Amino acid sequence: MKAELISIGDELLIGQVINTNVSYLSRKLGEIGIAVGQITTVGDEPKAIAKTFKRAWKEHDIVIVTGGLGPTHDDISKASVAKFFKKPLVLHPATLRAVKERFKKFGYAKMPESNVGQAMVPKGFTVLRNQAGTAPGLLFFERKKAFVILPGVPREMQWITEDSLLNLLKKKFAAKSRGVIQHRTLITTGIGESSLAELLGPVESILEEDSTLAFLPNVPLLRLRISANGKTGREVINKIARIEKSIRAIAGKYIIGVDDDTLEGIVSKLLSDSKKTLSLAESCTGGMLASKITALPGASKIFLGGVVSYDNSVKIGLLGVPEGVIEKFGAVSEEAALAMAMGIREETKSDYAISITGIAGPTGGSQDKPVGTVWIAITDDSGSQAFHYQFGGDRQLIRERASIAALELLRKKLLGSL
Repeated sequence: MKAELISIGDELLIGQVINTNVSYLSRKLGEIGIAVGQITTVGDEPKAIAKTFKRAWKEHDIVIVTGGLGPTHDDISKASVAKFFKKPLVLHPATLRAVKERFKKFGYAKMPESNVGQAMVPKGFTVLRNQAGTAPGLLFFERKKAFVILPGVPREMQWITEDSLLNLLKKKFAAKSRGVIQHRTLITTGIGESSLAELLGPVESILEEDSTLAFLPNVPLLRLRISANGKTGREVINKIARIEKSIRAIAGKYIIGVDDDTLEGIVSKLLSDSKKTLSLAESCTGGMLASKITALPGASKIFLGGVVSYDNSVKIGLLGVPEGVIEKFGAVSEEAALAMAMGIREETKSDYAISITGIAGPTGGSQDKPVGTVWIAITDDSGSQAFHYQFGGDRQLIRERASIAALELLRKKLLGSL
């Protein structure tokens, strides 16, 4: 049994919005044994939408549409579906009451008249409540197939999917599903895609029946996704566990996390578990590393603060970098990085301190210090160390790679392997 995901919206085609809905839906459908056979994105053009609906409905058992359910003129999914199935739009009183109550809850004296349209549904469609927003989801069964419309706002789409849609699809298609499809992602660092593939050798010796292994590079980390399906969840879990064990036996030293783990999350947990604190002195990364750390809940327990010392005067005045160090070695140097790290640690009294100084480009490089030159220093009670890097890529990628490299140094330090 196959499903097609259709995303509607010009904003997706022009790259204004990143489409995270399809990855979420693919994963959730897989968990109930429904494989996604195709993913399509189409703009806000009625003829193109109708053509896409016709093809998808013919080729797949389940069609799930996201986007185009708002109250404005360019939200045309519902009207397009009603026209495609030749169903009139009728008022759904319970939905209208829910929409009015939501506006009242957020302090509106009166609901905008345009939002009445969100309570109009194609006749014969099942309404899927949406307590995360105003536009309900819609579900229609015909000829042993299902057509679904969901809001494009991720949190609303996810709420409806988990509240009702998955259960309804599971009950309807239990006999036709592939059983259970699950995935396990191993996050690695310190090794490239080709090197890791060579290290693992022929995947046939690792995999089992109805399982696959995919390499998902996302610089500077590399993910290995194990996928497997079987009749029961327990069968699939055990199969994936055996494959993971084989991979770890070969490449375990490169694996730093699993599934949705992030390097900053791993480091933050290590700091929290050891009851240690961190401070940062950033230059070329402009606070990117601090942003990664503080984006996590509980950051206040481990992160004391940081300084974005972009100008040399700030390095000298706030971090205590000797003026002579910058004059003799430059702001991008081992000596400056060490002084920055020791300066912020002295200022904050943190257990660990990290500094990053470099040339992110596209200008500012020289023959001795080309664009991408970065020095990262780390200091604690045991002493201070500085590391030189030469990163490639554009300005944003150099900054991202520097931030990740700093986190990896701290991870190794916390594990006693630096």
